[in-house]
Amino acid sequence: MPKRLLLLALLSACSRGAPSTITFGAAGPWQQGYGDFNKKGIELAVDEINARPERRGAPLRIVFRDDEGDGQKASRIAQQFVDSLDIVAVVGHVNSGAMVAAAQVYDGHLAAVATTATSPALTGISPWAFRVISSDSVNGIDIAKFAGRLGLKRAAILYENNTYGRGLAEAFRRGFAGQVISIDPIAESGAQSFEPFVSFYKALAPDVIFVAGTDASGLAFLKEVRRQSLAVDLMGGDGWSGLAIDTVRSRGVYAGVPFTAEDQRPEARAFVASFTRKFSISPDNNAALAYDATMLLYQAAMSAGVDRRKIRDYLASRTAESAYKGVTGAIYFNPDGDPVGKSVVMTRIDHGVMRVAEASR
Repeated sequence: MPKRLLLLALLSACSRGAPSTITFGAAGPWQQGYGDFNKKGIELAVDEINARPERRGAPLRIVFRDDEGDGQKASRIAQQFVDSLDIVAVVGHVNSGAMVAAAQVYDGHLAAVATTATSPALTGISPWAFRVISSDSVNGIDIAKFAGRLGLKRAAILYENNTYGRGLAEAFRRGFAGQVISIDPIAESGAQSFEPFVSFYKALAPDVIFVAGTDASGLAFLKEVRRQSLAVDLMGGDGWSGLAIDTVRSRGVYAGVPFTAEDQRPEARAFVASFTRKFSISPDNNAALAYDATMLLYQAAMSAGVDRRKIRDYLASRTAESAYKGVTGAIYFNPDGDPVGKSVVMTRIDHGVMRVAEASR
């Protein structure tokens, strides 16, 4: 064989054996506290993946886009991801409203694994949409049952007037065995006065106030509760994990979350150690779920091939036996895209640490 042809043959053989670059999109409200933790979880997963020998010369790449948790922005970003042929899957979206809007764009084109989007409206929305967190139709009921086990009989409910807040509040209302004495909407940002609510609750004397919201509104509400010295149990869902940042006011607050840094399983301990080394803070459930979603999609791309439909089919075909073993537990899906067997861990914040809560006091 002539030397030129031999060289071409060798180069061709080498190229066939070389790893190909893998590109995922990722979308969320990166400027928000919970969005930042999602982003950090993705970044840690990417660092660990790109340190592996098979990625030498062809690292996993993430195209980050900030959707601000807004459905319209999320739809535009989703279309950009669909149109970018390099992108083979999406980590996200983070918020329920954003994911509901984006899922309709991804349908038939691109697999997306939502990290912390919990709205029941996502269940079955598209065979291309998955999530690694349980639906609020399950979470709210579980939190309500926990409140019942604490002996709490009278509940007041506040909810952010968005897809996440409405779904979680309704599930809690359905699951609470006692009396719901009030239920009211609040703003998402927390840029409102909570003085009238807290004054009203002091007269109403509920046993528990359940707030279906995120950390921005939660921190503002908590500040007013402490200012007025309202003695009442406070509960929230996974959106309240960010309240731990206020180490003084948040003490004693309950939150139902899918993961806690106190988890003693070996895989959880390894994740917490790695995250803490990289960012000098402990991870929350947002970071853990985003980490798992990224690792799951990478496993899909490596096992099924760097192909959009093959990745979707791989995700849909996971079973209890072939589930991805994540730091938040085994991950595989119902036909509607919801994870099988996922629920919440009830925690109680103690000096900034989310400790597993007992159902008795």
